[in-house]
Amino acid sequence: MKAQSSAPGPRGRSLLRTILGRRSDPIALLVELKAEYGDIVEVRLGDMRQFLVSDPEAARHVLVQNHENYSRGPGHVLLRGLLGEGLVTSEGDHWRSHRKIIQPLLARERLSAFVPVMVESAAQEAAALGELARKGLTVDVFKRMNALTLSIAARTLLGSDVTHREAEVHRSVSTVLDHMERLRTSAWRYLELLPGARPLRWIRGATATLPTPSRKSFNEAIATLDDVIYEVIARRREFDHGATEATDLVALLRAASCSGNGPPFTDEDVRDEIMTMFIAGYETTSTALTWCLYLLARHPDHQLRIAREADAVLGGRPPTLTDLPDLVASRKFVDEALRLYPPVWRIGRHAVGHDRIGGYHIPPGSVVTILPYLLHRDPTHWPDPERFDPDRFDPGESRDRVRGAYLPFGAGQRMCPGSSFATAEIQIILATVCRGVAFELEPGFEPAFAPRVTLRPKGGMPLRLVPPASMATSTSSLTRTR
Repeated sequence: MKAQSSAPGPRGRSLLRTILGRRSDPIALLVELKAEYGDIVEVRLGDMRQFLVSDPEAARHVLVQNHENYSRGPGHVLLRGLLGEGLVTSEGDHWRSHRKIIQPLLARERLSAFVPVMVESAAQEAAALGELARKGLTVDVFKRMNALTLSIAARTLLGSDVTHREAEVHRSVSTVLDHMERLRTSAWRYLELLPGARPLRWIRGATATLPTPSRKSFNEAIATLDDVIYEVIARRREFDHGATEATDLVALLRAASCSGNGPPFTDEDVRDEIMTMFIAGYETTSTALTWCLYLLARHPDHQLRIAREADAVLGGRPPTLTDLPDLVASRKFVDEALRLYPPVWRIGRHAVGHDRIGGYHIPPGSVVTILPYLLHRDPTHWPDPERFDPDRFDPGESRDRVRGAYLPFGAGQRMCPGSSFATAEIQIILATVCRGVAFELEPGFEPAFAPRVTLRPKGGMPLRLVPPASMATSTSSLTRTR
């Protein structure tokens, strides 16, 4: 048999030194591996073979051109117990039929139903931050953006009639995310992959035999979220005849699934998709917003540009969906922030059959990890990549970019269906907040990464709030990022 070519990567003692030396900083590890071995790196641990991909052509091959050879893999089995058969975890015909129904509901032209909620929530947050700015206080904007985007998610997914339970929803989602993060690095996760066992949902039934405090809290949080979601579903069923006028995703999902494009959604189908959007959607947006606010503080000239553009376009009124294309500076700012700090910093796939990527053999069962963080900072495709420069996203610049070099929302059929929703939400919040609050860095503060499911800032993001009149307008602000 002809020998198959293997991708370069650390082996033996070199592998151990590399991994053990960078356990606390996986981003630095990835940067080192790329610098030493190139755009496709193979890491072998026992029988497991993982390929780290930071080449645009190879990324598109996996995500677009040969996507049928790659599944979401066993890692998503853990999520399936929580999210059910939602878009993030499902495969095959089930995923295709649900994607066909859900994608149009989140398309940019359909966002008008959700924009009023975004605008109202952004205005409330801007007013609260304005009060804090008048006192010159420092706040953790990561916590505040988590609360803000979770509130928007609750109201757009479930409707305004769950306002009285928003605090419960917030606590429950936070508990679930914390537990899932612990589970990813815990030996207990292997219990949930036992043959024939339904993960997480099965393990919840074993609470009596594994009565840990974290599992008890997790079970209670799931029960609360299920109760809220099914309560909303039951209410929407009472007025299905008017569901097309509704402005929440529960009603829209029920109406769209009865349009003849596929089998109608069951209550469990709706529950699974709403839970997926809660868990998989809100934290990515809050993380992106947090890095945007950090970049505003680091680059006050761009903060001033966004505020002046908002004043010129909006004239003091709240933004609408039709205003967003005219908020050019804010959109370019968001695009550049997502380049430097992509919330989804890695995209995992598992090879179903044999494949070749960049000339290297990919055997079945291999883990293939696409790395947007490295793709977005590759000097081959991004001149002076560490420099913050929103003008990279001028139309002329974007046309010349290699496809696959920019993947903040993935690519191909599995590309995030909520990308338009997320970018609209971030634009609206920035345009609203920047007119009433300025952000400044604490002296000596440098953020670090806590790369988990998303690219979180380690220890939060403390920024000092000041009135806009105090905003520094010097263009000699720092121009380098981590």
